[in-house]
Amino acid sequence: MAEKKEKAKRGYLTGREIREIAKANAREIKRLEAYKHRKAPESEFVTEMRDPDNILEIENLHTYFFTEQGVVKAVNGVSYNVPKHSVVGIVGESGCGKSVTSMSVMRLIQGPTGQIVDGSIRFHANDFVRDAKGKPVMGPDGEPQMEEKVYDIAKMPIREIHRLRGKQISMIFQEPMTSLNPVFTIGQQLDEVTLIHIPGATKQMAKEKSYEMLKLVGIIPENVYEAFPHELSGGMRQRVMIAMALAAQPRLIIADEPTTALDVTIQAQILDLLQDIKNKIDGSILLITHDLGVIAEMADYVVVMYAGKVIEQGTVMEIFQDPRHPYTIGLQKSKPTMTLDDGAELYNIPGNVPNPTNMPNHCYFKERCSRCTAACSGDYPGMVQVSPTHFVACHLYGEEADHG
Repeated sequence: MAEKKEKAKRGYLTGREIREIAKANAREIKRLEAYKHRKAPESEFVTEMRDPDNILEIENLHTYFFTEQGVVKAVNGVSYNVPKHSVVGIVGESGCGKSVTSMSVMRLIQGPTGQIVDGSIRFHANDFVRDAKGKPVMGPDGEPQMEEKVYDIAKMPIREIHRLRGKQISMIFQEPMTSLNPVFTIGQQLDEVTLIHIPGATKQMAKEKSYEMLKLVGIIPENVYEAFPHELSGGMRQRVMIAMALAAQPRLIIADEPTTALDVTIQAQILDLLQDIKNKIDGSILLITHDLGVIAEMADYVVVMYAGKVIEQGTVMEIFQDPRHPYTIGLQKSKPTMTLDDGAELYNIPGNVPNPTNMPNHCYFKERCSRCTAACSGDYPGMVQVSPTHFVACHLYGEEADHG
């Protein structure tokens, strides 16, 4: 412990320490890569949901990045659920682990330095019935036969993730210009979703599906089907990304900052579109954003993350009307309001997030918290239930529970 404190005090690593870190990283990466690329029977990653009303259950997820400065625990024991037919909003400042958690669900963590180290990601899928070779079995009507299955995504070999990615779970990224291929037309890219994920689909069927999806997101298909991405506005490109995400009729849509790169007027249009689609599709949305106003308008449930951990979660009413964690309260106080006096400074949470390669054993928010007690210097606080749906990781409420 004294050695760890001394390193933190120095603020740098010696050449010997860097070599030791590199060796330890190489050993762990080799083990995790072998596990990720293994051949495994389906029985190793088929499981059951803890609650059948959930579409997604993330439990004790650890996703780390192995760097030359040490191990960055970007997601460090995260647990939350996404109920069926609901919108769950994930909020927190930059670097808190929101996007890394969603990329873990999609198995898009950039390897080999980024790895899912531990935990479960249970997803309730409506998958194809497959033969011994893994190909979909067609029914008498010519349509593929389907069956309900629960997969633990964290334990799936990477070669099996195609069962879910794009078809069962899709993602809307925050910058469509970098997500759309500039050398293919919008029609070609939309058609590809259907051709890949729908067995037996023809080019004509794919085109008809693409037209249907473009109409759903408010685009006249004839105007954009033959267009290239650079010929569209930012708002139109984001609508195309939403159409692509919906094309295979996924059960879960992950929207990662879907309005960040757009101006305020277009943001409102995209949010209205997502709200409308939410009511039309038989699925759930995991919405990741910095904007508390977006969360308040769109979400049914809210998860607040800080430094790679969930520090509070509950219904949208509980989080906005009865926030418990000092960090959640600080986030809400930081939001600009129309009633702010002229010349008054916006509130900001003092201090900085701890060094991600040298996280403390106590509460990560302790150094920035104005309400910390002696207990905050002890072990990291566990989750305390303050209502049937409201949970907070804070010693303040642990003490209340002990005395109450």
